[in-house]
Amino acid sequence: MESIHLIVLVVVGVVLVVGVVSFFAGRIGVAAPLALTVVGVGLGAIPALPHFEIEPDLVLTVILPPLLYAAARQVPFVDFRRNLRVIAFLAVILVVVSAVLVGVAVSLLWVTVPLALGVALGAVVAPPDAVAATSLGKRLGLPPRIVTILEGEGLVNDATALVLLATMLSIVDVHAASPSGWMVVLTFLWAVVGALVIGILLAALTLFLRKRITDGVLDTAVSLVVPFVAYLAGEAVHSSGVVAVVVAGIIIGNQGAYRIPATFRAAETNTWHVVTMLLENGVFLFMGFQLWPVIGAVAGDGDLPGVLGVAGLVIALLVGVRFAAVPLLLWTIRRRYRKRSADAERRNARFDGLTEEEFQRRAASMRELGVKLSPWRSLTRGVRARFGLVTKKDKAERDRIMAQLDELERNPPAEPPQLDEGSRARFSKGFQNLLRRIEQQNNDLSAERDQALSWRDGIILGLSGMRGVVTVAAVQTIPDDQPMREALVLVAFAVAILTLVVQGLLLPVVVRAVRLPGDVDLGERAQVLELRRTLKTAGDSAVAAEVARAAAESTPVPKEVVDEVAAQSDTWIGRLEIWAETDLTQPDNHVVQFQRLRRVQLVAEKDALRDAYERGAYSSEAIEIMRAALDSEEISIDTIDQRAASS
Repeated sequence: MESIHLIVLVVVGVVLVVGVVSFFAGRIGVAAPLALTVVGVGLGAIPALPHFEIEPDLVLTVILPPLLYAAARQVPFVDFRRNLRVIAFLAVILVVVSAVLVGVAVSLLWVTVPLALGVALGAVVAPPDAVAATSLGKRLGLPPRIVTILEGEGLVNDATALVLLATMLSIVDVHAASPSGWMVVLTFLWAVVGALVIGILLAALTLFLRKRITDGVLDTAVSLVVPFVAYLAGEAVHSSGVVAVVVAGIIIGNQGAYRIPATFRAAETNTWHVVTMLLENGVFLFMGFQLWPVIGAVAGDGDLPGVLGVAGLVIALLVGVRFAAVPLLLWTIRRRYRKRSADAERRNARFDGLTEEEFQRRAASMRELGVKLSPWRSLTRGVRARFGLVTKKDKAERDRIMAQLDELERNPPAEPPQLDEGSRARFSKGFQNLLRRIEQQNNDLSAERDQALSWRDGIILGLSGMRGVVTVAAVQTIPDDQPMREALVLVAFAVAILTLVVQGLLLPVVVRAVRLPGDVDLGERAQVLELRRTLKTAGDSAVAAEVARAAAESTPVPKEVVDEVAAQSDTWIGRLEIWAETDLTQPDNHVVQFQRLRRVQLVAEKDALRDAYERGAYSSEAIEIMRAALDSEEISIDTIDQRAASS
């Protein structure tokens, strides 16, 4: 019973410390993970407090999956796709290169540490932390593209690091056969491909179930289970559970907005906010708390200064490699953008003014001439093109088809081929898909141009390499019989804590110094207004069709109802027009004054509702209906207020 009381006391204490520190950290402008790490180090130095360790498997299996899933839910898929090459470079290539360089350096400094074990340490300290990047990036108001890159990198690099760590540990294990180079490559490929399949299948199943669930509590419960199922399923087939969690989170987060009721999603989001706040901040608190026992294990041998010196060298190496890689990354991005722009000009010139009839004529003529595509490449080309992974074979096949099209234009057939209804329908769908792909590629180029990465962004990317939870948990999976294990663990702890604290404190200063643009500007507000008008057009068309259908069925909709629906939509447009054209930071503009007066009105209405409830003047059902209506209005006002505060 006493042990149960102790556990409850520890949990309550952790929650209280996390809440208090997070509150004051926000007041003084410091990210909560940084403050909690420092507080954890301070608490760990108090002799009266009991010292205990968190099992690394507990962190990797119980804590990491929900944290990654919660972060993945918020990543916009379109932005992730547009930046996939950048994310892959940082999360895969840079992690592997950093791990190898750290491994070589450590094995040269400590001759008793084999190269494979050194690379294992490198795999542990190479991946920046997803939670730290997300927390700092959004708090500092970084540009959306930088936030997406940092979030995507933090979500993917853990898988790279953990797979590389497992491979290196299998090499140093004297009781296991060392894998060959091909086996290492195949293991990594299966870790990614298998996890992709599991994540996609689980996301599809989850969306299928949640679309049919009518209980909001049950819907949230299913959401809480998904990351653990994804992780365990991925690990069960010897792929990456981390990648499976991330894939499922991205798909569910993006597709759920169109398949799951808004009230369920709101409840789910609030639940995840609480879960992630407690888990991520609690982990950073324990990370600092565990530092002193790790130091004590090394200090007893008198090697503490040397180990800390190696840790400093590893930090310098990691920071140097990242800063050296960023200019190469920026040069590659600009070079690819110029090439894609030239391709887009040629593509737009070729298809500009193309009509559906002309497209069908060309397609039918090509079919008559026997022009065929490789079935496998036809199946996968669309997926690869969606992520910008167009190969030389794709380009060669495209050039061959374009040459045949040019020949058809120069020498058209004497009699245009005749098409049956089925062929016309297929070619019509193909024409619409072609236009959609061209529009998507042009929009991607426009986004690349509007959000081009500058040297200022490069500095932020180079400095945003804070390590964290995965580093501390993964290093403790190194077997106890490995040479200098305690020293390796301390190096990893020192790298995680020092990069988190030093770079985390330095990053806000640098962001202010380089004067990055904010995350909301007038151009983005204009896009919101344009999007709302597009949605209004679609909604008006649907309403008109429904009114016509009802009239045809002799159940006409009264004109005043139609006018009221249109008036509400027009009111939205009017408010957005003012919002898009005014400076929301000025207290005297129309939107701010409207929000202020509406909030005053809401407070009075809620006070009157409470008075009516206490007097028992109305039924509980009536009170709950009005309370929900007022809450909905308050949420809509808070949403605009938050956007105003971030602009």
